[in-house]
Amino acid sequence: MLRSDERADEIRRLSAAVDNPDLRCNDDVRQFVRDFTSLIWDHKIIGEVYRLYPEHVEYHKQNRRELHTADEVAKQILGFTAAFPDLRADVEHVIVYKVSDDFYKVFRRLRYKGTNLGFSEVGPATGHSLEDRCLNLSLFHLRRIDGRWQIPFEVNSDSEGWIREVEGA
Repeated sequence: MLRSDERADEIRRLSAAVDNPDLRCNDDVRQFVRDFTSLIWDHKIIGEVYRLYPEHVEYHKQNRRELHTADEVAKQILGFTAAFPDLRADVEHVIVYKVSDDFYKVFRRLRYKGTNLGFSEVGPATGHSLEDRCLNLSLFHLRRIDGRWQIPFEVNSDSEGWIREVEGA
C-alpha cells in the first residue's frame, strides 16, 4: 500500500470518529480529543475547526489575546501550520471531568514538533526546529450543542516565546 493511501485511510478513520462520536465516558472523550487534534494539526484538515467550534466562541490565548469566532481560530491555526508545514501535535495527556451527559471539562497537554519551513508573521523560513521544547496547554469546555459536540470556550497557552525564536524574531 502506498503511503498516500495509508494517510488517506487514516484521515477517513479520524473523520468518521470525529463526525459521529458517541461520548459516554471519560475514555471516549479522551479518544475524541486525540482524534480531532490529529485531524486538525497532523493532517492539516483545518476545516474541521468550523465543525468543532461554534460560530461564536470564547477563546483565550496567552498575552490576553482573544478570539471570538471559529474563523479567527482557523486563521490562527493556518498561520502556524503555514510556518511549520511538517508540524505534528503529540498529545501527552488528556484529563476529563464529566459535568453532565452533555458537558465535559477537558485539559489537554501536547507538544508541537516541526520545522520552520514557511513564512510566518515575523518573516521568511529559518529552517530551525521546534525540537521538543514547544509545549501547549489547553483547558476547554466540550458541550453538545444542537446535537453536535463543540468547544464554545477554551483557554490555550503555548511556548510562544520559543516559537518566535525559532521563527527568527
